[in-house]
Amino acid sequence: MTTTGTALAPGRERATEGDRSPAGRAPERADHSRERVRGLDRVWLIVFLAPFLLLYLGFTIWPLLATIYYSFFDWSGIGPIDHFVGVGNYGTILADPLFWLSVVNTLIFALLTTAIKLPISLLAAIVLTRKWLRGKRFFRTVFFAPLIIPVAMAGLVFTYLLNPSNGALNAILRDLGLVDQGFDVFANRWSALLVLVLVSIWQIFGQYMIYWIAALQNVPEEVYEAAAIDGAGEWKKLTRITLPMIKPVAVIITLLGLVNAMHVFGLVVTLTAGGPGTSTYVVSYFIYQNAFGTVPFAYGYASAAALLFSVIAFVVVSAQGVAVRRAQRLRKEYGV
Repeated sequence: MTTTGTALAPGRERATEGDRSPAGRAPERADHSRERVRGLDRVWLIVFLAPFLLLYLGFTIWPLLATIYYSFFDWSGIGPIDHFVGVGNYGTILADPLFWLSVVNTLIFALLTTAIKLPISLLAAIVLTRKWLRGKRFFRTVFFAPLIIPVAMAGLVFTYLLNPSNGALNAILRDLGLVDQGFDVFANRWSALLVLVLVSIWQIFGQYMIYWIAALQNVPEEVYEAAAIDGAGEWKKLTRITLPMIKPVAVIITLLGLVNAMHVFGLVVTLTAGGPGTSTYVVSYFIYQNAFGTVPFAYGYASAAALLFSVIAFVVVSAQGVAVRRAQRLRKEYGV
């Protein structure tokens, strides 16, 4: 018995050494899921991908390339494109104070909206995932309902509600004796920006609440049960288990919230129209006004502004790249 075992041992060792690579690691197995598509399957793959590729080329790649091309011309959007100005549009925009005011307003709006909507929607998601709460579907529907209202319609509704002369809000305040006359929230830059932020949060709140609910539901229930056995209360479960485990997803949700908020346009058009004066201009509205709001149209100038802001947005988003990469590593560690 012993001899046999001894004789087999070297063979087993040799087999093990032979199976290993020179670096001492086991050889990598072929990934059969990455086999190439051949024959009829390749034809069907092309058929199903073709509509998407055509739409992507027509509505993403071509407009991007066209915008880059137009930005080097002084073009009104009508007639031949023959007045080449090179980087002249970019130099003019960089010296345009209205453009930089629009950039600042956009960043203020994006940061304020993100800083307010994410914590509130997280709190709502935590409450709506508690076992003791009844009517969860009703509350989720109520919070999500504003999202299905078109942005332009939501802006018009709040324009009527906040009208200083006959708006419902000012009428209620007057009836309660809190004010003697209507207050025009759109007469001041900061109050107008605050209204834009609050209305945007009201409408988009439900979307981020759903994101948080999805993240919270990925936390294993067994972890909470083990913590309860150890005597942990609800606060410790929240701070020691829930928040650390959803942190990887929270970074991505924050990035999405910031990027989406930088594309604000519809509310500005319907609520403030950039006013009072030009004090609530955002970049999207600045581009729209130059491209279509003034005669003659400054289509090339607007294209240059769009590209410049794209670069600024890219820098802002790229600054969060480190956090997103770290979040992806944490997701793998936590298994969420």
